[in-house]
Amino acid sequence: MRGGASRIALALAALLAALSLVAARQGKGMRVLSEVEAFEARIDVERARGDELVGEIRRLESRGVIEPRAAAELGMHRPVGDELRFFDGEGR
Repeated sequence: MRGGASRIALALAALLAALSLVAARQGKGMRVLSEVEAFEARIDVERARGDELVGEIRRLESRGVIEPRAAAELGMHRPVGDELRFFDGEGR
């Protein structure tokens, strides 16, 4: 009987060790998955921010923004009448 009890105890110890190893690996996997999800969320936020910046650049490059600022800050205006000159492209 003693041999049987020690075998059972040894098997139980091996089972507990295996379960502990599985639990540790599962915990590590959950942490890694959590980090991956956090990075994906950060990527989504940065992509949205990039889209906002592209939209702002397009707005700032628009004629509706540039013309008034050019007039106010540089005194520029659209050419009219004699200010208009057309070049035929020859002479280059």
